[in-house]
Amino acid sequence: MHKYIYIILFSSLLFLTGCSEDDEGDSLSQGWHYPGRDCLACHNVDLGEDKHLLFAGTVYKYDSVIDTDNVDNLCGGELFVEFLDSSYNLALSSKDYKDSTSPGYNGKGNIFILQRELRLLSAQNYTMRITNVDGLTMAQSLSNSHTFTSQDYDINLPGDWNNRLSCNSCHRVGGVTKPLSASLNVDLCK
Repeated sequence: MHKYIYIILFSSLLFLTGCSEDDEGDSLSQGWHYPGRDCLACHNVDLGEDKHLLFAGTVYKYDSVIDTDNVDNLCGGELFVEFLDSSYNLALSSKDYKDSTSPGYNGKGNIFILQRELRLLSAQNYTMRITNVDGLTMAQSLSNSHTFTSQDYDINLPGDWNNRLSCNSCHRVGGVTKPLSASLNVDLCK
């Protein structure tokens, strides 16, 4: 009987210290969620398949944000990411792969596609556009600046420039690049 109690206790501790553990010991800002971190490191490694993401990132109000954990810096409202082909035609949108049962839409700053809704992205370069629920553009990348190779996420190479599935691994604070932000229309952030 004691053996089972220890197993349950140990399993509970592992669950509580998994993805929600912060290197700097900062307090949680959005439940068990850490905005600005590598989304897929948790969602495709530590969490169950029903929570795996094909593509994900965090959108901030400004690219000069210093405290990535402060939810006041996150862009609120329901956000979507659009993939535009080389002719700027809409190739796909996360709005078309929405699962209304996912709690991910309740958090601030989230853009993502669940892997159970779309398995892989077509191999090509895309222009990325972030919109609100009304389809108004909040931010847009440079033309054809995001490469995808139809490969799965690799935790050993989260900032893979040839397969940009984890936005926060390339768009980050403290590195050379800046975080994703509502650079075109911050007024749309709620």
